[in-house]
Amino acid sequence: MSKENDKPRSLAKGSFIYGIGNIGTLVINFFLVPLYTFYLSNEELGYFDLVASGLILMAPVFFGHIELAVVRWVLANKNTKNVTDVVSNALVVFLAGLCLFTLVFGLVNAFSNVTLAKYVFVYLISNFFYIIVKQVIRSVFSSTHYVLTELSYVLMVLLCSIFFVGNYGLKAIFLSYGSASIVLLVYVLAMGITKYISFNTMKMTITKELLGYSFPLVLNAISLWMNNQSSKYIIASFLTLSANGIYAIAFKIAYVIQILNRIFYFSLQDKMFAVYGKAEFKDFFSKTFNTYSGLLFSLLYLLIAVQKVLLPLIIDTSFLEATRYIPILALGVVFMSLSSVLGIIYQCEKKNMHAFKTSLVSGILIVFMGFVLIPDYGLYGAALVFMIGNFIWLLYRYIDIQRYTVVKVKMLFFLMYIATAFVLFLITNNEGIWYIVLGIVVAVSASVLFNRELLRTKLSAMRKFF
Repeated sequence: MSKENDKPRSLAKGSFIYGIGNIGTLVINFFLVPLYTFYLSNEELGYFDLVASGLILMAPVFFGHIELAVVRWVLANKNTKNVTDVVSNALVVFLAGLCLFTLVFGLVNAFSNVTLAKYVFVYLISNFFYIIVKQVIRSVFSSTHYVLTELSYVLMVLLCSIFFVGNYGLKAIFLSYGSASIVLLVYVLAMGITKYISFNTMKMTITKELLGYSFPLVLNAISLWMNNQSSKYIIASFLTLSANGIYAIAFKIAYVIQILNRIFYFSLQDKMFAVYGKAEFKDFFSKTFNTYSGLLFSLLYLLIAVQKVLLPLIIDTSFLEATRYIPILALGVVFMSLSSVLGIIYQCEKKNMHAFKTSLVSGILIVFMGFVLIPDYGLYGAALVFMIGNFIWLLYRYIDIQRYTVVKVKMLFFLMYIATAFVLFLITNNEGIWYIVLGIVVAVSASVLFNRELLRTKLSAMRKFF
């Protein structure tokens, strides 16, 4: 077993390791976005996005978010017996979920005739497998192997899409995930995962203990789905699949911030699990959250400033309407990312029902607002619903976690971050090269200003190094 997880690594080192994989994934996704827009119609992309959004809901529902229990149990205790107990019983949950999903999918297809049913089934099964196995690799082996898993899987999807999407369209995209799963299966078997699987350790008591931790997270996942994905189905119902295709591109570009957030999130999660209960926990979390907020908003500013320059170069012109909604959606993604960071407190405390409660409130509100605003205000309404709902989620979660750990946020700075985002949106919403230049100047200046202390520290460290 790797020694990498024998002791907590620094947050910077952990972020660097996870960053390699996530930046690679980010780059590959930037190839996939234009590829899909050039070869698929708005309607086809809208349908694919609905399937992908359904996956986000189905994975936790059918498999109980068992992968999160694996991470929590194994990272806390790397003893071989504990790892074997956890992995073996997680396998039982996965197989049971797979059988149940196959039955349900067959019944649904029999009554509603799902479009491209065989291909959709391969896509869903492949992603279920990927979601669980990559977390097993992360916790049992190392974050380095986790990174390799991320890169190899998405790279396989990219290559298959490049070679076949021109001739086979959506079918090629769905099947590319099946090919990637075969590669992943070979990889995890070569890693020696079978030595941590034992029929003798498959016990109902252990399975119940794992699901007792992860099941509340299923409820949380349902709430998050309502938060972030439900609007797409409302769009498809009240508008068109074509409109959902444009919204999907806007959401995917805005979601780049969340992909980068994952670099930090996993590293912070590892660190928090390791130092939870120690004296430095509270001050470290507060300081880290405030510093990270400034960095995340800086990413938002830069995205808003450059989107009208970059997007015409990488997506088909029929999808450029997405630039209208990206700034609003991206601000919502920032709120969502910060909410997920606060959620680590619930995981440390093993209070996952409270995580569910905070996301449920905003989820219900988003669904309600979606039915009210989207039919009349279209995609602008959908973007506003997403932003407002995630802001409420962040605010409620911040208030709620104070009962466990006092997190001190610099409220004045936070309000300035939001105000700057709205100013940038107003500037870049105008046509003309000078508005674009002004937006870039404001974005860079604000980013430097709000992160000056961090930049000064890093520059000082660099001077000493050289």
